[in-house]
Amino acid sequence: MSPPDARNAGTPWPAPARQRPRACPRLEDYPVQTTEKLRFADTDCNGHISNAVFAVCCQNARMELLHDPSRVPLPVDAQFVIARLEIDFLSEMRWPGTVVIGTRCEHIGRASLVMAQALFVDGRCAGSARSTVALMDRATRRARSLPPETACALEAFRTAQIGNGVLPSCLHGREE
Repeated sequence: MSPPDARNAGTPWPAPARQRPRACPRLEDYPVQTTEKLRFADTDCNGHISNAVFAVCCQNARMELLHDPSRVPLPVDAQFVIARLEIDFLSEMRWPGTVVIGTRCEHIGRASLVMAQALFVDGRCAGSARSTVALMDRATRRARSLPPETACALEAFRTAQIGNGVLPSCLHGREE
């Protein structure tokens, strides 16, 4: 949005949209949990873990799930690519230590899915992320529809109660 000009003199900037307070994520709400070691090299000039490392931790956990054919089968001529990433930084992470990244599928569409993630250090949530991931055809470099077996497998990771990593036997419940 551009600043007010002479035509709009006296018109105030729009008030920021009010956001509902979000409930603090809980690790048990994420069916997939991955642990990463925090390294001294991950620290920034302020002595805490760099914000870029939050994104790397999310990427590692996301790829651990999406590139495991025993969990999520994919056609050999397709791959997942990230289309959008949002991160909320809630508290510092410090070296030395470990971070546990919780991951779940929030929405499964025709050719993409939305994943929710949260980063936990010593039981407290240090950050949360939401990413949109699309299935891309390797030859055409364009989005392609999720095969039914891929969409069905992703359904197992929507909630902690059914997210045991075992491929479901049914194909129902896919959202378009």
